[in-house]
Amino acid sequence: MHLTLFGEVQLFLLIAVTSASFLYWINHKYKSLNRQIIRAIDIPVYLLNRQGIVVKLLNTPTEKANRLPFLNPGVLNINNLVTDADECRKYMTSLLRVLNTRTSDSLTLKIRIESGEKLYIAVRMVYLNRNYVIAFIRDITEDEVQRRENEKYRFFLESILENLPIATTVKDKNDEGRYLIWNKKAAEMMEVPAEDIVGHYEEEFNPLMQDNFIQETDKEVEESEIPQSYIKHFVNPKGREYILSFHKTLVSYNKGKERWIVSSALDITELLAAKEKAEEANRLKSAFLANMSHEIRTPLNAIVGFSSILSDYIQDEDTKEYIHIIEENTQLLLQLINDILDLSRIEAGILEFTEGDMDVNKTLDEMQTMAKLKLPSEVSIRLLPGADYCIIHTVPKRVRQVLNNYLSNALKHTEEGFIDIGYHLPQEDRIRFFVRDTGCGIPPEKQKDVFERFVKLNSFKQGTGLGLSICTMIAEKMNGKVGVSSIPGKGSEFWFEIPYQPAGSQPA
Repeated sequence: MHLTLFGEVQLFLLIAVTSASFLYWINHKYKSLNRQIIRAIDIPVYLLNRQGIVVKLLNTPTEKANRLPFLNPGVLNINNLVTDADECRKYMTSLLRVLNTRTSDSLTLKIRIESGEKLYIAVRMVYLNRNYVIAFIRDITEDEVQRRENEKYRFFLESILENLPIATTVKDKNDEGRYLIWNKKAAEMMEVPAEDIVGHYEEEFNPLMQDNFIQETDKEVEESEIPQSYIKHFVNPKGREYILSFHKTLVSYNKGKERWIVSSALDITELLAAKEKAEEANRLKSAFLANMSHEIRTPLNAIVGFSSILSDYIQDEDTKEYIHIIEENTQLLLQLINDILDLSRIEAGILEFTEGDMDVNKTLDEMQTMAKLKLPSEVSIRLLPGADYCIIHTVPKRVRQVLNNYLSNALKHTEEGFIDIGYHLPQEDRIRFFVRDTGCGIPPEKQKDVFERFVKLNSFKQGTGLGLSICTMIAEKMNGKVGVSSIPGKGSEFWFEIPYQPAGSQPA
């Protein structure tokens, strides 16, 4: 019995010693494994005491971490590196929390190193025992600076978007049209707050659908991938009416895998009303000028006619000269009235454009004959037809008007040399008339302005500066265009191009 008892005690002692050895071996291996893991981590791992002082560096990080200033342990307190009292308080609060709760904690600190450079570090503290914590410290300066920049620009862009005077919305097409943005102007215009829209889907807001206009235009933009614009009469959920100018764009990212519809709506109700009012005022003004010009032209025609008759009956040369001056100036006044009348009629949309057939060669020959009566002795006029036979279907009266304006302009500015009037076909479906002179010419920088209203390049020459602008308006009404080429001191060529529509064929 005694031997048995001794054997059991011996066995018990053997098991106890073996278990202790096993536990010691396990603990040793565990600590060894932890040390290997810590050494393998590529960021500094420190042992900190209760005062926040670095006691020991537990690993050897790569050179990337070497700009952190507390690699040498023993004396450095992280508190000495933080940039202000708030950062210091945040660090010590986190450290004490870990020690008191026997847990872990993470925080971001802003520090200043010896060179004066500011760094951002991420600190992860883990409880070791009541006197020490393990701290994993990583330099996150680049990431933090980028994050703060992104945050700043995000705030900047969101502020702009929110305060735009245009209703702006953004929908996520990858999430069945869920609203992501509904700015202040959209909320004001629709009288629906952003919190009732953002995060919700478009089918939840039937009052906003406006007979499927939103869905249909979204679909059009999404399928075409081309920005689209629309004018739409719109009624908001509260019954308020608008005329809106919509613009929709599809924005895609990651090779089209992520897609958003960006919509903007500008309230043009008042703008359209003002435009219509201005147009009506302009029509009334043009009608008034047309009527007044017509009333003034009637007595002027009488003055012109009787002046011509008087010159035939008066024998006294001085008196004839006076009558000639009266006749010339009444002609100028009549031309001014005619220009104002034509301009006002064009603006009012009542100038007649009656189409018919026109023998081009015959018309130009007649104009040449009339111009000869006004030519100075030092100037000759030549006809340069583009073909032996040319009859076109056009608006004869307006073609003559444009060419007469060109001839009148050439006569004013040509004191010697010649004036040519002619035409040619620059293309099969276009005919170009021209009047060429050897007058004073036009400087290159002023050539673009000669067809504007009231432009007079020579203030000493009589005229209103309306004739060439009327030519431009007539050409546009006839689907044509006007132009000029000129060399100062050598002369100018004014041209007038319209569609070429033959009215007959050349006889055999």
